[in-house]
Amino acid sequence: MRRAVVTALSLIAVGVLFASPFSPFRKAMGPQPDGTFLVSSGQTVLPGTVAFDQRLSDLALNPKDGLVAVVAKNKVFLVEGKGMVAGSDVALGANAGFHGVLWSHGGDRLYVSTDAGHVQVFDYSDKRLKAAQKIVLKKEGEKTNPVPGGMCLNGDGSRLYVACTNLGSAAEVDTSTGKVLRYLEAQRLPFTVRLSPDESTLIVSNWGGEPPDEDDEKDLSQDLELKVTHEGSTATGTVSIVDLKTGGTSPVYVGFHPTGLAVAGDLVYVANAMSDSISVVDWKKRKVVKTIELRFNGKKVIGSMPNELAYRDGTLYACNGGDNALCVIDPATGRVKGYHPAGYYPTGVQLTSDGRTAYVVNTKGNGSVKNSVKGAKARNAHDFQGTVSVVDLGADLKVQSAKVAELNAWNTPADLYKPKMKVYQGGIKHVIYIIKENRTYDEIYGDMPEGNGDPSLCSIGESAMPNHRKLARTFGLFDNAYVCGTNSADGHQWANQAGANEYLEHFYVGYSRTYPDDGEDAMALNSTGRIWDAAMKAGKTVRVYGEWAGDDQALYEPRKPKDWFEAWEDRETGRNEFKYKAHTRVPSLKAVLCPDYHYWPLIQSDQSRVDVFEREFRSFEAQGKVPNLIVMSLPSDHTEGTSKAYPTPRSMMADNDLALGRIVDIVSHSKVWKETCIFVTEDDAQAGPDHVDGHRTSTLVMSPYSKRGVVNSGFLTQVNILRSIEEMLGFKPMTKFDTIATPVTECFVERPDLTPYTVAKNNVPLGERNPDKEMTAMDKYWHDKTMSLDWSGLDRADFYWLNRIVWYSIHKGKRPYPDRPWDEPGRVDTD
Repeated sequence: MRRAVVTALSLIAVGVLFASPFSPFRKAMGPQPDGTFLVSSGQTVLPGTVAFDQRLSDLALNPKDGLVAVVAKNKVFLVEGKGMVAGSDVALGANAGFHGVLWSHGGDRLYVSTDAGHVQVFDYSDKRLKAAQKIVLKKEGEKTNPVPGGMCLNGDGSRLYVACTNLGSAAEVDTSTGKVLRYLEAQRLPFTVRLSPDESTLIVSNWGGEPPDEDDEKDLSQDLELKVTHEGSTATGTVSIVDLKTGGTSPVYVGFHPTGLAVAGDLVYVANAMSDSISVVDWKKRKVVKTIELRFNGKKVIGSMPNELAYRDGTLYACNGGDNALCVIDPATGRVKGYHPAGYYPTGVQLTSDGRTAYVVNTKGNGSVKNSVKGAKARNAHDFQGTVSVVDLGADLKVQSAKVAELNAWNTPADLYKPKMKVYQGGIKHVIYIIKENRTYDEIYGDMPEGNGDPSLCSIGESAMPNHRKLARTFGLFDNAYVCGTNSADGHQWANQAGANEYLEHFYVGYSRTYPDDGEDAMALNSTGRIWDAAMKAGKTVRVYGEWAGDDQALYEPRKPKDWFEAWEDRETGRNEFKYKAHTRVPSLKAVLCPDYHYWPLIQSDQSRVDVFEREFRSFEAQGKVPNLIVMSLPSDHTEGTSKAYPTPRSMMADNDLALGRIVDIVSHSKVWKETCIFVTEDDAQAGPDHVDGHRTSTLVMSPYSKRGVVNSGFLTQVNILRSIEEMLGFKPMTKFDTIATPVTECFVERPDLTPYTVAKNNVPLGERNPDKEMTAMDKYWHDKTMSLDWSGLDRADFYWLNRIVWYSIHKGKRPYPDRPWDEPGRVDTD
């Protein structure tokens, strides 16, 4: 096989601004003075031409009048030129599918995949869409949601082919009747379909690759078994070449996570999102004839995530989700010619008939800025604003490529990646990485005058979290630090593997399939492994507490406590009858996962979790075997609303706070404190408001080398933390995101201060019960609201209402919920 190696353009260096918290030059997430947007990955994007207050999934160009149909979470709207057609939006009647929108050849019908399992058809005329038939794709007598994806039509429009992700097949539909004629066999998780020019063959990209054999390592994606690597990600990627006459199918092996397809004569180009490559397949010969590798500065670093393709006149265009760019490729030579800027995570591209313009849909667009740009005081990570970029393909590609390099910081000076500081030159031998759940900066630190906070949004503060405040005042307050994800499903992926992949980004729009906060979906796992994998590959010792321990695999001995209070009483009395047994499906994690420490549910208190940690840590210390890397989930600050089975939200936050203080107390009084650094972040910050950005969160970096009693206002995200850990312990970055990210430096000094930390006592009683019999009318309202939510798994409870419940429980109506006038129409303030 001939391999064409492609090197990404490296053009313009981007500096990092460090300033006081109130400096006008302070770099913070969200809208920037020059009109750009600093987004949660740490990248900068140009504003999209068309902005829409939802995440977007896909787009299609009408062949008749050139209007573009754009699919949002639960709507479709039309774009003309550089703006949205007024009044053109129409409800889908369901949430959007992860991918799939298509015009009929005459431009009078529009087909849209939905997460409800059907294709919604719209009639089109006079710049208006009207809902028509639903094409039901479920097999007769079966309940399985087919999860429809990409589509294509034959030449006369009589047959529609739809990728059915959960069925492992493509449906052939008679468009005149809307009936499925047959299901054409493919392999695991079909993403999209294309016809050969002679219409004899259907090409199907199989996102999950081939089915596993009996002896293969395997894991699930929803209910489907996938062949996986030892680190848990998919082990293969394939396209199925289907003979439409016989229905026979042949697999062709390509890269990991094959997604978008583009056909040109005898060749089909395949975007391999988790291999950062384009496979060139001869569909007649049923083999790969070339692989175009997308390299970064000459190195194979995964993170560009090409996921959709378009071909025109010898040029290939790829939506590089991780680069926020439209990549221009010469397929004949395998050379990347350059890049055009797009928005945050492009997932679809359409070329105009004259080849001069590309419309690019960006699922995260301008970032979570829906309310920021409208001036709302309280901002949330769910404030999505998807965009469409209108790209002039005739623009100077050298200039455009330089802009992409600038926006992505591709030319950051090398010395910023290798700081000449003791913490990065062998001074740190042990790192403890703690991941908490769902709090913003303003919730915890908003009323601290030292930092950039908003006291009116500080719902927790000193009373519930004295250790967070004391730790920040001791080791440094970080008031410009952010998570990268939006909720636990993508937040834990960012926190553990330096990026949420294209599977998550596509499914986020409708979220119709899985919620892999605990790693329980092989499709959500990057091909490059997790931070514990990277450490182990470098010969480092590792222990993991809770992270990616499957919540549906959480076991109890001799039985499950009836509620949190029974478990708490068991611990407090010293009986310790209940044992908490954790398991994971991720093969490489099994050997290093602590078996006595649950991630979820929250019946095990954070005090119980720290009891387990302390017991092991003391043993490791006595043996001189404290692991190099400890990764720990500390989740009780998530809370369970005002459920009678759990303590009050402020009590659960106090539990979390005391647990964190205990950990730092234990470690700072140990023999290894002199060469240890503790990083604390949240998996996401979705559960509360923040006046800067909904991703801003409580972050701590604690070490003898910490610059004490200061405010650290340098911009940083979780990938900066991951890069810091990698540099301290001496192992390689996992993705392009932590490769580009610079380590944290401003918070460290060269001379260590070994003064240990003493835990602060809790101010709020642990085990404080929610109102039960003696409830006011408002207590009962919020209790009933709590019980109306879905608490069967993490984050199934509506985040909006959980925010409101927690706020009321803490303030009891004395402080109104932060004003969000543009958020969630129809939901009124009942405090």
